[in-house]
Amino acid sequence: MKDEMIEMKALMLSYLKKQTEPSEELSNATASVLKRLNIPPMPSPSSINNNSQTKCKLLDWYGSGEIVAEGRWSSNDPTAMVHHIPIGPHAIRVWIDVAKKPNAYLWRPTSEMKCIEEALGSTVAWSSDKVNEMESSSPED
Repeated sequence: MKDEMIEMKALMLSYLKKQTEPSEELSNATASVLKRLNIPPMPSPSSINNNSQTKCKLLDWYGSGEIVAEGRWSSNDPTAMVHHIPIGPHAIRVWIDVAKKPNAYLWRPTSEMKCIEEALGSTVAWSSDKVNEMESSSPED
């Protein structure tokens, strides 16, 4: 059984290395298998900017337009992981720095985090149409 798992892991790594474009087919089930096999997430493509200094505002995901949090943009690579789950298409991985509406529900809650306040200091997936880049007012921002 152990040899089969090693072989499966090698096949999965080979498959993932051959991927040139992220696929919507990378589902939660696939992420679960990758986690069980201890396969690390693939790095983001070089065309994806992972600049964690880009500040952004998270708008509520149900449409009121209210700012629920401020944070730092991390990645829009669909294969980028948030708590061992790929963010998927049309999503952004964001570090949560400030809770403007602490009780606002997360767009993709986990067993550990349900609302903005619980996500402080961590990354979350957020709908890309609900993330706005903030204007910098000084070099320290």
